[in-house]
Amino acid sequence: MARWFTIALGVLGWGVVFGLPAAGILPQPETTAALWIALFVIVILAARALAFRVEEGSVLSLDSAYYVAAALCVGSVGAARLVGAALTVDAGVRLYLRRKLLGRRDEWIDQLGYVLYFGGMSAGLLALLGWMFGATYGVEGRPDAVRVSVQVVSIGVLLLLTHYALQGTRQKLLGHSWRAWFFDVALPSIAAEATLVPIGVVLVLLYDPGQPLGFLLLSFTYLLINFVFSRLSRTQKQLQLRVHDLEILNLTGRKLSASLQLGELVEAVARETVKAIPEAEAVVLVHRRAGGEQGYVLDGYDRASDKFFRQPLEESEGGVANSVMKNGKARRIDDLEQADIALDDGTQGMRSWLGIPLFMYGGCEGVVAVQSSTPNAFGDDHQQLLESLGLQIAAALQNAHLYELAMVDGLTGLFMRRYFDARVEEEIERSKRYKTPFSVVMIDVDDFKKLNDEHGHLIGDRVLRSIADVVKAQMRGVDTAARYGGEEIVLILPRTEMVAAYNVGERIRAAIAEERVTTDSEPPRVLGVTASFGIASYPESKARDGEDLVRKADRALYRAKKTGKNRVELFWSDESGPIKFQMISDL
Repeated sequence: MARWFTIALGVLGWGVVFGLPAAGILPQPETTAALWIALFVIVILAARALAFRVEEGSVLSLDSAYYVAAALCVGSVGAARLVGAALTVDAGVRLYLRRKLLGRRDEWIDQLGYVLYFGGMSAGLLALLGWMFGATYGVEGRPDAVRVSVQVVSIGVLLLLTHYALQGTRQKLLGHSWRAWFFDVALPSIAAEATLVPIGVVLVLLYDPGQPLGFLLLSFTYLLINFVFSRLSRTQKQLQLRVHDLEILNLTGRKLSASLQLGELVEAVARETVKAIPEAEAVVLVHRRAGGEQGYVLDGYDRASDKFFRQPLEESEGGVANSVMKNGKARRIDDLEQADIALDDGTQGMRSWLGIPLFMYGGCEGVVAVQSSTPNAFGDDHQQLLESLGLQIAAALQNAHLYELAMVDGLTGLFMRRYFDARVEEEIERSKRYKTPFSVVMIDVDDFKKLNDEHGHLIGDRVLRSIADVVKAQMRGVDTAARYGGEEIVLILPRTEMVAAYNVGERIRAAIAEERVTTDSEPPRVLGVTASFGIASYPESKARDGEDLVRKADRALYRAKKTGKNRVELFWSDESGPIKFQMISDL
């Protein structure tokens, strides 16, 4: 509907400018000197070039007073054609720049409607209003100041009111709020343009085809006022952006410092970054692995699906992010399809990329990047804001890594028990608040004492490291694994109910059973190892707290040991549980 309304207004406007004079309803314009045509067009285009943004998607150019002055100087129809031609050129240039810089590819009918509407509506209104108020022909001799003032004010006010009323109707058809348009765009714009109406009066009074100097000086002053308005508007926008950025940095800093757990921190970084930079459709965080392990990990977040993904990276991997880490400098790519750089798994379907290095431990140890499927989506202001965010992100990541190092078991690379104890209580509270289930999995290596006695503690340690590696390979980014004590390992599986936890346990059990460890004896022996599993879920287990939930998982583990080992057992709150589970599994 908005498309056809736009096209209809444009066609109607051009019909008024050319059709009504041809039909004899409006008079044909008189021949105007080429110099004055050039002057009017140049000043109109210069005023359009100084346009500034009022609200998102709304641009204001203080040129209406000049249109009205042109109507009284050279006649309303002639001026309307000048205005229409100038605005059509302006619309074409803006459309080209939008396609060139932003990669916008609107349908051809929308592009045609945009150009027709932009010049035709204003030109048609000017021709009709000029004719209504006696500005059919240009002024001759010394005009009457009172009469000119009434004409300029009347035409100017009605032109502004009609123009913004039609614009508001178009905005309404596009699905925007008419009330918001009126108060946020129309009123401020009408007030700003009305301040220059007196200059339009003086322009007409100074108009002398034989003496253009006074007209040129006043036109220069007119453009200078446009320039001042434009600069003031941009300065105000910049101040608003700086205040907004400071508010974002303050809020983000508090949220990032609230968590020392790497998984929660990564989630907070992603969500706060897309809030701070709405143009970002995806966020990528490349950072070193936790626990002092070699290599990097890439944590990605897709805003549209609200999903996270994680993948490991070696030192030489990472594509464009790796280049930022090597150089230690921010990099902005306006169009990835034209960039001379290898892309990585986090950039598929994206066109714009902006990455900032993260400095930790005295060097560049990571990158935070925002991405968009639109070319040229990020500018200097986005880069400055992301650089400020990067300082906070780097500090928070460093604190989280140091915290995890203090909480990581040196042998297995898993968290220590005290870390697990704190996490399980947090998950209890999260489950109560958001009504989401989670599960605890207890793992115990079968016949571990016998293995130690026969092959020594060094081989026992090797087995534990091997099993820990298997467990970490099967975990999601949000899961937590800890060495609970001796040969016991415990997992926290957030947002995982009992049946899903059973599937995870079975997958890990099978992977452990396939693992092989070589001894140092002569000749070397290849050892197989198995593990037993016990699982308890919250709130299904009706555990009172985290300690009670672990106790129930341990009871299920004891049953696994007693019924043959190398198996997964579940804790049920009633005796019919295993039968029910068997039925679910059979389905």
